[in-house]
This record gives sequence, structure tokens and C-alpha cells, in this order.
Amino acid sequence: MLTRSARITRVLAAPVFLLAFVGCAAHERPRATADSGPVQAAPQRATSRHQEARRQNDAGNEFLRRGQYDEAEHAFRLALEADPGSLEAVSGLGRVNVQRGRYSEALPLLERATRVSSQIVSAFEALGDAYAATGDLERAAATYRQAVALSPGDLDVRLSLARALTEIGEYSEAEEICSRSIRIARDDPGKLSRVEQEIGEVYSRQGKSPAAMSAYYKAAELNPRDPGVIRGLANCAIRAGLYAEAAAAYTKLLQLAPLDLEAKKQLAWVNFKLERYPLAISHYEAIRDSLGTVDRYYLAQAYAKSNKPDRAVEQFREVVQLDRENYKGVYCNMAYAYYDANRYESAIKIAHEGLQADSTSGCLHFCWAQALDKLGRHADAIPVFEAALDDPAYADAAKRELERQRRIVRLLQSK
Repeated sequence: MLTRSARITRVLAAPVFLLAFVGCAAHERPRATADSGPVQAAPQRATSRHQEARRQNDAGNEFLRRGQYDEAEHAFRLALEADPGSLEAVSGLGRVNVQRGRYSEALPLLERATRVSSQIVSAFEALGDAYAATGDLERAAATYRQAVALSPGDLDVRLSLARALTEIGEYSEAEEICSRSIRIARDDPGKLSRVEQEIGEVYSRQGKSPAAMSAYYKAAELNPRDPGVIRGLANCAIRAGLYAEAAAAYTKLLQLAPLDLEAKKQLAWVNFKLERYPLAISHYEAIRDSLGTVDRYYLAQAYAKSNKPDRAVEQFREVVQLDRENYKGVYCNMAYAYYDANRYESAIKIAHEGLQADSTSGCLHFCWAQALDKLGRHADAIPVFEAALDDPAYADAAKRELERQRRIVRLLQSK
């Protein structure tokens, strides 16, 4: 049995033991905290990676805006290294490829960036551009629609949608998009000019030439130094058959962009259509080294129309050398260049040369027979006109000429 003093000692010892236990536990908590350190560091590292990816994406977007595509690509790749799941970085690489014209490489990247729920408007816009560039205009229009839904006030996206709709023949919707865009652009002449340009293109494709030209003239008035607007005006005038207006527009375009080779070729062509042959020749000859087969063909025609058959034939021969298969008929142009210059023997010689390549040519037979007629060789012309009867394009004319030749021969024989 415990004494009174022993019981007191036991009672007092219990709190001391508890305090000692609590104290030990308190001393062990820092060790528990130290052990859980790596668990808390993981979210911190993830946050750091996201921040680095965001920083690189911002840098890539800025490089892209400046047109520094190599630097932009490097930044977006660094963003992907920091955060492999960054859709903005994937989108950025796709947009870089679009700007470089590598549309087949851009498509899978941009499709990936837009496949999941995404609010990246620039990705949808670039994907629409890639579809349009590869000829998939239906998908381009659908993609631009998504971009417009995400950013209704983005004028660039709206006009891209209108352009795609115009290309697929959805003129009513394209016109509606443009009409709504006027409200967005009304306080900015440059933007309003672009809207009027797109409206003009919609009307032009519909064959509404007066409305189209009116819209393009408004666009040019709002922004007279925009080469794109002036080029659109010229093309619209060509579609309408207004070659004088087209010539004036191309002349203005070349004042804004003196090195625009395509504008120089088009100016030469519209002058040819206006029968301003010396002027057309002058424009073509100024860029001779850059002329394609079609350009050389029109240059040769201009020489022929200017009564310079030798120069014309020289140009026609260059055309044949460049594309013999598609320009067999050029021999007929050569023959008529000499025929129209009253050089009938030369016309016959060229006709013989051409018939070696195409023995069934009704045009060459007809020209040959006409040249024989001009030389007074009517009996020789009869079998040649007969050969031209097999060509439907020349059958009626050959039949009439054949009857005339026979009458002349009979008349001469009766004397």
C-alpha cells in the first residue's frame, strides 16, 4: 500500500509525463515539415514552368508581330519545352508556318490548337488562312466563322470570312458580313476603305459591275495610297471590260509600287486590249526577261498588229520553243502576221512549216489558200480550201471561198 506522500508523487508525475510527450511531439514537427518539402515544391515548379511558357509565348507573339519568324519559332519551342501542353505555343508554331507559306506544316499544329475548347482567336484565323491557301475554302469559311464568334469586333477576321464566302459563292452572307463591318470601321478611314474594297469584290464576283466600281472608288478615295485597293480596282475594271479604267488604275499602282512586276505585265495587257499596240510593246519590252509564255504571245500579237511581221514571228517562235504542245496554233498566227502584211509567199512558207507539226489544221490550210488566191493562183487554191472543209471552224468560210475560186477558174478558162 502506497503512503500518502507516494500517492501525491504519482499524481504529480502524470502531468509531467504528458508535458514531456507534448514537448517531444513538438520537437518532431519540424522534421515532418522538412520531409514534406518536395511535395510542396512540385506545385511551385509547375507554376514556374507555366510562367516561363507564358513569358516565351508573349515573346514569340511579339516576334511574330514584327515579322521575325526565326526568333518567334525559337520562343514558341522554348515555351513548349517549359510546358508541353501549351496550346498557345502550338498555335504560335502553326502561325509562324502560315507566315512562311508552309501551309501543310501549319495545318496539323493549328488543328491541334483548335481541336480542344480554345479561345485563341489567332489560331482560328491562321487555320482559316491555311485552309484558304490550300484551296479548302469551305473549311476556311467555317473556321473563320468560329473566329468571328470568339471575337465579333475583329475586323481582320470578319473580312477574311467575307473573302472566303465570296470565293465559295455565298454572296449574300458575305455582303451581310461587310455591311455589319462598316459600323466597326466607320471612325477609321483606312479600315473603312478595306470594308468598301471587300464589298466591291463581292459585287464584282456577282457581275454587278456599276456597284462594284462604285465601292472600289469609295475605297480608293478613303485610302488613295493603299496598293491593295488600287490593284483591286484595276482587277474589278478588267472583269467589267473597262480597260481604260484598268489602265489608269495600274498606272496609279505603279506610282505607288514602281517595282510591281505583275502590275507592269497587266498594264501592257490592258493597253493591248485597248489596241494601243506601240504602248503595249513598250511596256512588255521593258520587262522582257521576266515575261512568261502568255506575255510573249501578247507581245508577238502586238508586233503583228503594228505591222511588224518579222518581229512578231520572232516572238511567236519563242512561244513555240517554250511550250510547243500548248501553242501549236501559233503557226497560224505567224502565217497571218505575214499575210496581213501582204507578204504572201512568207505566209505560205510558214503554213507549210506549221502543217508539218499539225497536218489537220484548218487555220493553216485556210491561210495558205487565201495567200494563193492573193497571188492569183486560183487553181492551186481549190484543193487547199477543200482541205480546210474538214475543220468545223473554217468549213463555212472555206465553202464560200471554194465556190468563188471555182467561178474565177471557170471565168479564166472561158476566155
